[in-house]
Amino acid sequence: MHSIRIIILSFLCLPVLGQIKPRLFEFGPKAGVLVNGIATLDTVTFKKKISVGYQGGIFTRFNFGPLSLQPELVYQLKGASTTSPAQAKYSYKYISTPIIVGITPIKGIYLEAGYEPSWALNKGYKKDGLTIYGPDVATDKSLIVGTRINMLDMFSLFSLNIRYTHGLQNVSTSKQGFTPLDFRNRSVQVSATYTFSEYYLWKRKYGVKKKN
Repeated sequence: MHSIRIIILSFLCLPVLGQIKPRLFEFGPKAGVLVNGIATLDTVTFKKKISVGYQGGIFTRFNFGPLSLQPELVYQLKGASTTSPAQAKYSYKYISTPIIVGITPIKGIYLEAGYEPSWALNKGYKKDGLTIYGPDVATDKSLIVGTRINMLDMFSLFSLNIRYTHGLQNVSTSKQGFTPLDFRNRSVQVSATYTFSEYYLWKRKYGVKKKN
């Protein structure tokens, strides 16, 4: 978590002058990593380990002055591991469709919040001979807060996204003895988006000029 704070502070300190003005509509691919954990009920004491997952997909973005609306379609790997009272790995694979609203207080930096519904691809999964489990329920719902940082002109095709997602739904129907378990997804996401529609503005401004 300390390294993530350093990354955030480093990018916030970058100058963001001279950027190309965002278009009304933008689109492209996105990819990144997730630092995942699970929140559990206090009635059952678990020793937990975070896990590193990944995500990949596509995004669209609509810009309205200082505001932006960003729907996405992404594949995500969430979950965590426990070492006590039992050693197990929880590997949750989702197709997610987050909808993110952003506002820019400083040119090039957006504060974001949104809602993320997800659909499990490996509901009820258990790997034979190993304690690896998928989620017990078919859907998950999360709230999102974070920031998006548009790069300088030379990198204007890219944006850096840093988010925290807070799962609202219990994804487990299992029990520890007679006590129902309550597992909720938590993750910090760091991803990059590539804006195809920005390429044409970049080429017009920085493309090779013909010699007379």
